Amino acid sequence: MTPKERQLAAIRGELTDRISVDAIYIHNQPEIAKLLDVSADQVLDELGIDGRVILLEYQNEFSTPPDNPDRIVWSTTLLDEYSSQYGTYRVYPLAGAGSIADIEAYDWPDPNAYNYKKASRVAKKYGDTYAARGPFWVPVFCKACDLFGMENAMIKMMIEPDIFRAVLNRITDIWVEICERFLEACGESLPVFYIGDDFATQRGLMISPDKWREFIKPCLDRIFEVGRKRNKYIWFHSCGDITSVLPDLIEMGMHVWETVQLHTLPITPEELKARFGNRIAFFGGINTQALPFAGPEETQSAVERSITALGKGGGYICGPDHTINEDVPPQNTIALFKSACTFRRDGYTL
Repeated sequence: MTPKERQLAAIRGELTDRISVDAIYIHNQPEIAKLLDVSADQVLDELGIDGRVILLEYQNEFSTPPDNPDRIVWSTTLLDEYSSQYGTYRVYPLAGAGSIADIEAYDWPDPNAYNYKKASRVAKKYGDTYAARGPFWVPVFCKACDLFGMENAMIKMMIEPDIFRAVLNRITDIWVEICERFLEACGESLPVFYIGDDFATQRGLMISPDKWREFIKPCLDRIFEVGRKRNKYIWFHSCGDITSVLPDLIEMGMHVWETVQLHTLPITPEELKARFGNRIAFFGGINTQALPFAGPEETQSAVERSITALGKGGGYICGPDHTINEDVPPQNTIALFKSACTFRRDGYTL
């Protein structure tokens, strides 16, 4: 099977020639390349990665790193020498918003400022061989927290719900237009609509399931509809324990749940597979919080346990349950993917 055939079959819950593998992002690729004595652009193939993420660039942000908040998509995070991808320094442009007029006056991102042509070129470059997915980070709840500040967003939700909902709706309007244009540009080269939003901790949702259904679900459903009406597979990223709303997401058309952090869930991996494995595929399962401290043998054991629990009958894409960061020994990253790619067992692989 080609990488594309393998991953799409796994999404459909079918058995494949080997377990499909993937990753959100692997930060220690230079170290892996050095260890394997290959070029940096060969690392993903050496690891057996079946998919490719097609990102959507805003105002050339990938080629020219922004140095002030106004050059960031939503003007919320300042990336400088003291910051990180998670934004250790932030500004909250709607922190003082007290009316709908304040919301309307905000300088919202312009969908025209995204580089759809570049995304299309990249999708066409990889789409014949690999299962291309994108645009990835399309948050609603997280973005509201970015704009208000997290504590303030929670307060707005409870005591000024009209203002909170107005922001959610405006965010959703923008994402729907962006995703429509992105999928139109990428066309058949991109079979997987890849989106994400975080609203949980490792101990459950940040808000009650009822509040999630009241405020967040309708917005996400509108974004899911962009993929549904184009018959795309919907691959949804959401960290932590979201089991209380997993049936809702499945009902909305989710085909793949990323990222399955097994160590955070209130049920066993076997129970997760039994309850939901005939309706969705799982991606993740390998604890990235342990990867910096484990050895290759421990990593291999973790992979085999995860595949055994989640991969029977198909429907599992093995990989790290978040990004692999620079502090992970390259030997562990190699062990993770090598052990998954070489796993063979009746009922799990063809």
